[in-house]
Amino acid sequence: MNAWVHSILGDGLAFKHPWALGLLLLPLGILLVKLLRQGSSERRIFYPLVHIKLEQTSLRILLTRWLPTLLYTLTMALLIIALARPVHLDRTQLPPTEGLDIILLMDASASMQQKDFEPNRFVASQLTAKRFVEKRPSDRIGLVVFAKQAMLQAPLTLDHESLLAYISSMYLGMIEANYTAIGDALGVAANHLKDSKAKSKIIILLTDGDSNYGTIEPVLAAKAAAAYGIRVYTIGAASAPGQTAYSNQQDEINEGLLLQIAQTTGGQFYRAQNAHQLAQIYDTINELEKTTFTPPSVIYAQDRFAPWIWAALAAVLLAIVLEKLILIRIP
Repeated sequence: MNAWVHSILGDGLAFKHPWALGLLLLPLGILLVKLLRQGSSERRIFYPLVHIKLEQTSLRILLTRWLPTLLYTLTMALLIIALARPVHLDRTQLPPTEGLDIILLMDASASMQQKDFEPNRFVASQLTAKRFVEKRPSDRIGLVVFAKQAMLQAPLTLDHESLLAYISSMYLGMIEANYTAIGDALGVAANHLKDSKAKSKIIILLTDGDSNYGTIEPVLAAKAAAAYGIRVYTIGAASAPGQTAYSNQQDEINEGLLLQIAQTTGGQFYRAQNAHQLAQIYDTINELEKTTFTPPSVIYAQDRFAPWIWAALAAVLLAIVLEKLILIRIP
């Protein structure tokens, strides 16, 4: 909103020249002076019998004496309000134009069906990712799913409703699930983020295993991401080996690799051993990468001074008609 528009009633009524409203003291002052001088300025007729004082006060007398004056005062006040240039403000919210760019990098390998998370690792990661998206309305978020290959499931978007639908549509087996290509997945995500102009670029990598397939070494992919100014938060989502009946040594996460990826890019590594811890980790990342954002808005100002001028014209015409034709004063 332009600096010269000052609102007095929220986003509804405002004035381009609010200083003019101070002139409203002028008609009020004139009315007050007239009220104080009314008694001394009236003509008087003296009768021989001065001890007889006739006071005639009626509604017609009061109307004759004050109604035209009040209408003239109102006319001046209405013209002053018109001079202040009243406008009607219409505020339109714009979609966010800045914020963080985030890629959710989610493992869809066969081991994600393990039930050490409720109901299993894959579904728990879906639900947690959806809650994270709902908390980031000002950020562009994309989705990459990986197992033997990495696939860009959803590009960076502010259409979070569609993104949530993409996350819900994920399923085990959508990609050949017997391998985990962490390096290729990082490469796909970094390639999608590299040209971003966002003030911060982030990848959240969630996996439950080790990198055992792919053409790009994970550490090399991490160095490439760091060169593009991308931070990678890594999450190992699996219970400790032997902790539950569903865990075994084959599921053990390569924590050293995930820690190295995070440290190379300036991110952090987290270990989640159940769905509750996974939700806490996403909450922690949400707080670390806080976006302070006020959605921009466009305010349209439509002039509304004409009705005040018409009202002033009506008031002065009514005052003239009453004074000259109806409420005639006889000295």
